[in-house]
Amino acid sequence: MSGAGGGSDVLVFDVGSSGLKAVVYDTAGVIIDRIETPYARPPVDHRQSPWDWWSAAVIASSQIDCRQVGAIALTGTMENLIPISGGGEPLGEALLYSNPCGAAYLEEMAGALEAAEAGRICGNTPEPLMTAFKLAWLAENERERFDRAACFLPGSKDFLVLQLTGACMTDPTCAATTGLMDLASRDWSTPLRTIFGVERRRLPHIRPATDIAGTLIETAAGELGLPAGIPVINGCGDGGATTVGGGADATADVSLYLGTTGWVARIAGSAALGKPSHFYRLPHPAGEGVIEIAPILSAGSATQWARSVLAVDIARGEALAAKADAAPHDVLFLPYLSGERSPFIDLELRGAFLGLGPKDAPHDLYYAVLEGVAMAIESNLAAMGGAGRKVSLVGGGALSRVWPQIIADMIEAPILSPADPVAATSFGAFRLAQRALRLPLSTGTLHPIAAPRPERAERASRQRQRFAQATALARQLEPASPVA
Repeated sequence: MSGAGGGSDVLVFDVGSSGLKAVVYDTAGVIIDRIETPYARPPVDHRQSPWDWWSAAVIASSQIDCRQVGAIALTGTMENLIPISGGGEPLGEALLYSNPCGAAYLEEMAGALEAAEAGRICGNTPEPLMTAFKLAWLAENERERFDRAACFLPGSKDFLVLQLTGACMTDPTCAATTGLMDLASRDWSTPLRTIFGVERRRLPHIRPATDIAGTLIETAAGELGLPAGIPVINGCGDGGATTVGGGADATADVSLYLGTTGWVARIAGSAALGKPSHFYRLPHPAGEGVIEIAPILSAGSATQWARSVLAVDIARGEALAAKADAAPHDVLFLPYLSGERSPFIDLELRGAFLGLGPKDAPHDLYYAVLEGVAMAIESNLAAMGGAGRKVSLVGGGALSRVWPQIIADMIEAPILSPADPVAATSFGAFRLAQRALRLPLSTGTLHPIAAPRPERAERASRQRQRFAQATALARQLEPASPVA
C-alpha cells in the first residue's frame, strides 16, 4: 500500500471521551509513534463541541511522526447526536452518548415502539441513551437546530470523516446504537424513522467499517500536514474496534475490556439475530455476526476508589494484591458503586464488603475489590454461554500482574492479551484498515498471561456462589437516601 504521498504507514485517530489518541502503525501493525491529546474544553453537561475533536486531531498530527503516513483510519465514541448543517458545519454542541435527555421520550414512545417491534428490528431493547431519543428531545426543545440540520451523525469519528473527506456517513456499529437501524439488514429502518420523525435523507449513509470513505481533501490535508488524496477508512465505533483489537474475530471468541468502566464482549453468529438477548448487540465490523456486550459499570473505577480510600498508588496497590494472592481471605466485595446494567439492570444498587473479620487488612480489602470485578465479569460471561473458544483481555487492567490471574481463576479459562493491551481500540481500527487497503492481515499476536490454578478451583466456586447470594440480597435492600 502506498498513499498519494508515497507513505505506507497508517494513522489512527481514536476520538475518546476526554481526549483523542493518535497512533501511527507500519503495515505489519508495529507502533511507530503515538500521542494522546486532551480536549481544550472538558465536556459540560454531557455536551461537547465537535470542533474540539478536530482541534485535538490537528494538534496530535503535528506532534507525532507522520512522515510516512499513507492512510488514515478512525474509531471513537458512539450513541452521540451531532447535528450538521447543509454546509457541513456542526450546529452547536454535540449531545454526547452519556446525555440522559431522552429518558422521558422512551416512556412516551414505548407503546408505538412495542407495536413496531422495535426490539426485534434493532436487535436491542430500546433504551434512553440511544441517539433516537436524543433526536426526540432536540425536536421538542431546540427546534431551530433540529430543523436546520441536514444530517445527524451518531459517531464522534463520523465527524472526523466529514472533515477529512466531506462525506456524511457512519458505519453499522455506530448506527446500531441509534435505535434507528435494522440490525439484520444493516440499514435504516423505515418504521423506526417514521416513529421518530426523521427522514432518510437526514441520516448518514451506512457504509461498512472496512470501506474507504474517501480521500483526504486539500483543506484538511493542510491543517494536518499530510498529503492530500490519501485514503480515509470509515472505521467503526470504539466498542467494535476494541473487540477487533482484542483478537475476537470468530464465533464464541471473548474480549474483556478493563478500563475505568469495563465490558464483556462475545462474538455470536448470524443465527443469533433472530433470537432475543439480554445483552446489547452490535454488528461485528469485520464480519456478518454480532458482538454481544455486557457492560461492567465499575471496573477500573472500583480499583481507583479502593486506592483512594487506602491512600495507595497503582504500584502499591499491585503489591497489596500480590501479598493477598499468596493466601487470599474470603472477604467479598460487590462492585456496584454506580449500580449495574448487566446481567441485570439496577442503577440503584450499591457496593458492599461482606465477610470482614478482625484479621483482615488493607491488602485483603484491595484483593476483594479486584476479585469482585472478576466475579461480575464471570456472571456476565456465564449468562452469555461461557468462555467459549478464547478469551483476551485488553485495557489498562491487563497491565496488572495479579488481576488477570484472578479473572482466569474465576472464569476457569486461560487469559490471552496483546503485547500492547492499552492500544487495543486503535489497533482494532488499524486491523480494519488492513482489510480496506488489502494489506496482509495482522492478528496482533496474543500472549498467554494467566491460566486457571487448579488448587484455587474450590475456593473460586465458593466465592462465586457467595457473590450471587450477596448480590441477590443487596438488590432486596431499599436504596440509600442520597447524601445532601
